Amino acid sequence: MSNTSGNKGEWSEIYTFLKLLNDGKIYAANENLQRMDETMYFPIIKIRREETKGDILDYVTGEKIKIFYNDDLIREIELSDLSEQSDYLFTEIFSREKGNLKLEEMEDFNKFLKELLVTKIKAGSGQKADIIMQIMDITTGFSPFAGFSIKSQIGAPSTLMNASGATNLVFKITGINDYLMEEINSIDTKEKIIDRFKKLYSVAESVEFYDVKNTMFRDNLEMIDSKMPEILAHAMAYRYRDNIKQYRDIVDLLCKDNPMEYNNNDIYRYKFKKLLCASALGMLPATRWNGIDEANGGYIIVKANGEILAYYINNRNAFEDYLLNSTYLESGSTSKHGFATIYKNEDEYFINMNVQIRFKA
Repeated sequence: MSNTSGNKGEWSEIYTFLKLLNDGKIYAANENLQRMDETMYFPIIKIRREETKGDILDYVTGEKIKIFYNDDLIREIELSDLSEQSDYLFTEIFSREKGNLKLEEMEDFNKFLKELLVTKIKAGSGQKADIIMQIMDITTGFSPFAGFSIKSQIGAPSTLMNASGATNLVFKITGINDYLMEEINSIDTKEKIIDRFKKLYSVAESVEFYDVKNTMFRDNLEMIDSKMPEILAHAMAYRYRDNIKQYRDIVDLLCKDNPMEYNNNDIYRYKFKKLLCASALGMLPATRWNGIDEANGGYIIVKANGEILAYYINNRNAFEDYLLNSTYLESGSTSKHGFATIYKNEDEYFINMNVQIRFKA
């Protein structure tokens, strides 16, 4: 295997692969991450993996798992073996308090993965689809191949949008001087980010949105809505000025305050659902996005008890409600991502606010 060590979230991808192969179906989730109905599930016809570029493996479900390499049947696996190994891996993931789980520590499981011809733990970091499945849409009878993103509740909560230098929003400051800039930048308390912004808003005449630092991220936001950068900036002000973290609370305040003066205040809720959904299914901040969902099947959640549920893209409303209710704005590293420090550019003062979205525990 090319990568033999991974954290709980990464190993959850292999767990998902094994369990879904064994179950042969996946249940649909409602907005509260519960089974929508015992009859609402998607039969899985096959799961496709590309272990090395150009080498396609199809794992066909049934009484035995049949493995096809570039359409040629090469191996069969007993369901009892799948069930045993998926249960074993879940136990190993769940019992480990912290640190990476190494394949070398699981000799029998290592042998089993080799029998399955699995050579890597997780999908590449530059793609949203973690697993490709051919599923049966029981409503239409259509059997498409669809990509799903996998998020695990085993271990630390997952991120929906990772912090980086690309996710900085630039704000222009008026009414301060070099002395105040140095005073604010020198704040190094335990809550230094919030304390710096609290001090800034108390002494500055204005702190106004100026631009998105990364042009690619700006373009991607504008793909969702031409005013999305400005709307997101208002949300970030609630996060750093008022220390409000939960996405739902921030959106409720936007609907109440209506800073964009829309005739329909509920526009904010609609647009932020679209931003969260785009981040979940296809949009990466620093990569040009064409508006197409890479995870075109939807989202798979591995719950802490090992249950696996899916938000199929046809049930987008429930998925968007789940995202809005389950995420918050987290502060990333100031040193890594270059924010929360005032800087000057041609005698004008600026500060960056950084966007990172994480699922709640």
